[in-house]
This record gives sequence, C-alpha cells and structure tokens, in this order.
Amino acid sequence: MPNGWVHGDEADLVITHPQGYELDSAFTKHATIITSQDEALHNADYVYVKNWSSYNEYGKILCSDAGWMLNNNKLALTNDAKVMHCLPVRRNVELSDAVLDSPNSIVTQQAGNRVWAAQSVLSEIIKSM
Repeated sequence: MPNGWVHGDEADLVITHPQGYELDSAFTKHATIITSQDEALHNADYVYVKNWSSYNEYGKILCSDAGWMLNNNKLALTNDAKVMHCLPVRRNVELSDAVLDSPNSIVTQQAGNRVWAAQSVLSEIIKSM
C-alpha cells in the first residue's frame, strides 16, 4: 500500500527525520522510519511537520540543513498532500510560506480543533470526579 493510504482501519505511518534525531522506539512501533525525506514524502496523503529535537542528546541541534524545510518542490513529491503542524511554526524554517499559506495547508483548521479536544478532555476529567 503506498505511503499515507488508508485502507479500512489501517494507515501507513512513515516517520522521517535527519540522522541523529531518532525517537524512542516506544513511540515508533508499527511505523516505518526513513531518513530520506524525499522517499518518505513520495505519494503521501498527509504530511505532519514538526521541528526536530534530539531524543538521545536532548537539546542539541544536530542538523541545521535547510533542505529539511517543507517547500513546494518537496510537496510535489506527495499525492497532493494536506499539510499539518501543531503551531507555533517557524515560517521558512520548518515550512515555507508558500506551503503554509497554500490550499494544501490545514494548519489553521487543526489549531481550531484544539479547543474541542481540550473541552473533551476537561469534560472527561470532570465526569470522573
């Protein structure tokens, strides 16, 4: 099944990161880990962009390669993917302005959903009291 395709209750999850930014394996079970961003983006339906922090060498900046920024050339490798980010975002560092402000970006809608998610969590906490 191509990267990012959903079939029934299953989805392919591909995580890509620069060398040295490996995540704890407890959080990456069942995910494909690729250090080639272009390969990971190939035919993706959704791309969730996040800045990188070293897990093993916490706080160290191990890679400052501007080639990891998601721009229109990289987005062209996808299946016209929707782009997500949890905000705040560093424009032209993590995502180019062109991608962030494009019709592919669902960042603003994603941010709006935080309100409902927080209300749901608070509701469950209150119910359990």
